[in-house]
Amino acid sequence: MEEQKDLTPEEIQERKEKLLSYYEEQVKFLTAQLEYETLVTDIEEQRAKRVQIQAAIAGYFAPEPGEEEEEEISAPRTLKKSK
Repeated sequence: MEEQKDLTPEEIQERKEKLLSYYEEQVKFLTAQLEYETLVTDIEEQRAKRVQIQAAIAGYFAPEPGEEEEEEISAPRTLKKSK
């Protein structure tokens, strides 16, 4: 690779322009990637919230500890026989 001091001012300017062009091209891809990653993150956060809410609702409707055993121990209920 040739040394930097061997370059003319025109060559240095040309390299700067090429580098700037490369960066501008990459920014398009990186911006698209950032938008994609942000959307994926938002979706995953919403899924996690939904699962958390579902677990809370399931816990709310779940029988209290020991409540299930009491129901099993008691005699089964029957209908009254009419005369």
